[in-house]
Amino acid sequence: MTPVQISFGLGEHKDAARALLRREWPLADLPSPVNEPRIWTMIRVGSNGLAGLAVVANGFRAPAVSADGPRPYHPLLEYLVVDHKVRGEGLGRQLARRVLEDAGKGAHDVHIEVERTRPDAVRFWTRHMHCTLLPEADQTDPKIYHLRWSPAES
Repeated sequence: MTPVQISFGLGEHKDAARALLRREWPLADLPSPVNEPRIWTMIRVGSNGLAGLAVVANGFRAPAVSADGPRPYHPLLEYLVVDHKVRGEGLGRQLARRVLEDAGKGAHDVHIEVERTRPDAVRFWTRHMHCTLLPEADQTDPKIYHLRWSPAES
């Protein structure tokens, strides 16, 4: 497995992250701070280029602060992207594992959204990361599959 350095936050990689997203997922962009995004970057050891990026937002749909205090944290993996030039080296698994473990700290389930046009992505999450595809009754969007990763089951 290729050694990588995975860091929390963008650091000096903001421009590289935008470039990676433009290449790999043209409709995506770096998230706004509204949904409290948590961002991880991945660099192959011995390389300066950004090899991957993941964004987890707070999927709880309510105002950031209410009379009851701050909204609870419900991690939602919005996207995980690996540069096509380095795919097949196990980098996506390393990044996904780290992101799920970090985002799930405190016994949170992490929810994952995958476009229905990407059966390869559904296979990745279910086979390699042991995520559960939610039952059809819980699938609320006809364009997206909803999956769940639980720290208790990993």
